[in-house]
Amino acid sequence: MVSAALGIGVITALMAFANMADRAALQREQQLLQKGFSGLLQEQAKRPSAVALWDDAVKNLDVSFDHDWTESNIGQYLAGVQGFELAVVLDREDQPVFAMVGDDPNAIAQIDSVLIAAAPIVEKVRKAEERRGPIEDHLREMAGQPPLVIYSTAVSKTDLGLMALTATLVQPDFGLTLPETSRSAVLISGEIIDQGFLSDLAVRYLLNEATLHAPDAERVPGHAALLVHDSSGHPVARIEWHPQSPGADMLRMSMPLVLVALVALIILAMRYQHRGRKATQRLIESEARVAHLAYHDTLTGLPNHLRLLDHLGDAIERLRNERQPFAVHCIDLNRFNEINDSFGQQASDDLIREVARLFSLCCGPEDLLARLGKDEFAIVQAGATPDRADALAARLMELAGKPVEIAAGRVFSGCTVGVALIDDPEVAASECVRRADLALNMAKISRKCGHGMYEPGMDGDLRQRLELREDLREALANGGLSVAYQPQVHQGGKLYGVEALARWHHPVRGHVPPSLFVPIAEESGLIDQLGTFVLRRAFEDSKVLGNLRIAVNISAAQIRLSDFVPELKLLVEETGVDTRRIELEITEGLLLGDDRTTEQTLGQLRDLGFRIALDDFGTGYSSLSYLQRYPIDKIKIDRSFISNLGTDSSADAVVNAIVRLARALRLDVIAEGVETEIQRVCLAAAGCDDIQGYLFGKPMPVLAIQDMMKDDNAPVAPDTVRPLAVLGSAR
Repeated sequence: MVSAALGIGVITALMAFANMADRAALQREQQLLQKGFSGLLQEQAKRPSAVALWDDAVKNLDVSFDHDWTESNIGQYLAGVQGFELAVVLDREDQPVFAMVGDDPNAIAQIDSVLIAAAPIVEKVRKAEERRGPIEDHLREMAGQPPLVIYSTAVSKTDLGLMALTATLVQPDFGLTLPETSRSAVLISGEIIDQGFLSDLAVRYLLNEATLHAPDAERVPGHAALLVHDSSGHPVARIEWHPQSPGADMLRMSMPLVLVALVALIILAMRYQHRGRKATQRLIESEARVAHLAYHDTLTGLPNHLRLLDHLGDAIERLRNERQPFAVHCIDLNRFNEINDSFGQQASDDLIREVARLFSLCCGPEDLLARLGKDEFAIVQAGATPDRADALAARLMELAGKPVEIAAGRVFSGCTVGVALIDDPEVAASECVRRADLALNMAKISRKCGHGMYEPGMDGDLRQRLELREDLREALANGGLSVAYQPQVHQGGKLYGVEALARWHHPVRGHVPPSLFVPIAEESGLIDQLGTFVLRRAFEDSKVLGNLRIAVNISAAQIRLSDFVPELKLLVEETGVDTRRIELEITEGLLLGDDRTTEQTLGQLRDLGFRIALDDFGTGYSSLSYLQRYPIDKIKIDRSFISNLGTDSSADAVVNAIVRLARALRLDVIAEGVETEIQRVCLAAAGCDDIQGYLFGKPMPVLAIQDMMKDDNAPVAPDTVRPLAVLGSAR
């Protein structure tokens, strides 16, 4: 009786445990399937954005509808490449203008039920469009980045079958000018949810015997079920599958042993207790993996932003209890987007992993390295002092500044670091990150060094820069800027050219240096307007400057614009300038990465008759291959080398090497920043015949340049500076 009672008790306990395990397994599978199904719909919903967020789509779907273009670039792309069974385009009034069902591009008559089913998600997209406001304002807010994708998705019944429908708003990606309207075209894509769709889901989430049924169909005995609802909350389908039953399997294995003997029952109980412990451990490990994924970056395995904030909370608590200060370093890779555009996603992923490995070498055992975004990292440095924080930032820049070997080849990246020292225990974790990020932004703006330390005054500096940005926008619109010209002379003092330099005299702030407002223009997307203003003024002034050659700086942001060359052609035709007298100056950074697009653009500029000069030569990763491959006519020796001529033998050697290199490649060479007679003599000895600097003149108005031209044979004497012509320091 005791044995029987014990056996019954054991069996009852096993049955209860098996039932609990089966219920827990079923619950986990239901939750996993629910999240997996929603995730699959979201993946499907994001794919049409590849063609919906596109200037050409706006032109051909919204501004002026082109059926052939839509069939080729929308219908066939979504059907052939993305695997959609349905593609519909709605105009601004939400009327269908194109419908492709399967291979039929003229299927508008077949989509009545689709339009009814898609009405709720189209309405959500329209409301989101209203909240977004005018696209021009939105693009300005995005500061040169593509607009946010607006879409909505739902599962609905249609005459074509049960479908996953997505409505996506058609928007320009890089600032296409639109007609004045508050609405845009909407792209509806659809994928039929059938057994094939479900099979992909079953393979991904290891579901057994997964089948799709109508919501009111008869249930399959022993199968678990999950209802699929449409946007109105009505069930439209039911997914059934055979759930795993670890508890029942375990009970079937143990029952024969329990019936053999009481002794075997005790042994089996111990055995299955051990198995239960292992099952629990696997569950714990599974939950630990999920938690790890929630707090870590999938590409590098580093902690993510959430884990960083948790760690900062702990660091603040230690600061409060132990008075142990710490530092937060925000790190941004400098050329990540260029590398990604030039070499592709795989190369950028390889770069991120390698940079993460290098940065981890700099961290101490108590430090935390986290990845915040695509090219952003952060380090929480424990026990930091100003010197230790500065040393870590310098080490990070040193490692990131070296060439990185990846599968695509050798790439140069570099980084900018912002550092915030935290010694206040009342500061919030998010504020720690904000301070470091602000220091990072100010370091980018200053361009004087690769890292910056947070200071309380930076908040005021940021507000001032925002005010300057709006003032600059107004100055560009109202003619508040001017152009000054700095003479370029031969060694004998003969004036042969000038460099056009933008100048801004603010009505309240006075003279604003270019080193301040040019970076603001690049950050805010105003560089195109600023560059066009200087080019236009230089082209117009060239008509009164005789045969003088005019050099104009072109920023990397300008030259990478897709419409830069076409707009420059229009400006040339409008002003009637002789392009052979215009010299466009670019920096070395533009040539890094072996960019085919940049090479083509420079070739087009040469075809228009412009000369190309390489500015600030020697300050970047100077390479002989740049001078051989790209159509360069002239190199400009940076002022950092000129300032030490006659006092530093290494500067003399560098200048001599640059001049000999230019002569060997049959390139013109000019030195900028020449301010003393000693510098001029050293340059003459090195063979550099062309000079620019305060020794022969500061930037001055075009009328002052005309005065200098009156006597063609009179050389410009050193130290000849007309006070009325001085508008500020050189660029």
